[in-house]
Amino acid sequence: MKMLKLYFNPGSCSLASHAALEEAGLSYETELVDLTKNVQFSEAYRKKNPWARVPALQIGDQILTENIAILNYIADSVPEKELLPIFGFGRARAHEWFALLSGTIHVAFRPIFRPNRLAETHEAQQDVAATGLIALRNVLTLLDERLGDAPYTLGGQFSLCDLYLFVFVLWSRRPMLDAMLGALPHLDAFGERLAVRPSIRSALAQEGLVWPAVRRVA
Repeated sequence: MKMLKLYFNPGSCSLASHAALEEAGLSYETELVDLTKNVQFSEAYRKKNPWARVPALQIGDQILTENIAILNYIADSVPEKELLPIFGFGRARAHEWFALLSGTIHVAFRPIFRPNRLAETHEAQQDVAATGLIALRNVLTLLDERLGDAPYTLGGQFSLCDLYLFVFVLWSRRPMLDAMLGALPHLDAFGERLAVRPSIRSALAQEGLVWPAVRRVA
């Protein structure tokens, strides 16, 4: 097996790939890319990921970026663990979840967490955040309905899709969103189930994070 090194930032979407490496039982190293200090824009890191984002996974002398690609690579590295369906409709359903999480759910948080990327003035940023909060509530309500009472995204069997979803459930419990998102009973129950999973617990501990015990509902 080639040497693996994960470039990550604590609590960012790279947590999904971090927990996946733990779930797979692969040997790996980590390197912090501190987004609060703009390390992602450094010349050294942009040689690894010109998009200046995390995660990035170094595989020998190659670099793989984007969570979806990294999660697929990890799953295929340990096929015996069945971390993703191997082929057919099951694999397509997994990629449907990946696309939803990456292209819709992740993006919905951006106006709240980073309004400065969407507007220049303070007043405009406030408008972006306010409008974004309405959209985020709607998106998470639909996501809660989509998950339903199923224990995992793909039904009764755990997959790496669940680690990706867990990131956004964790984000929904950030203090700045306290009492702002309304009732999300299925997502909250899902988060509680995943939070005790050894891979999640290990990745959270390594990143200096804890699973918030309570999410207040408006």
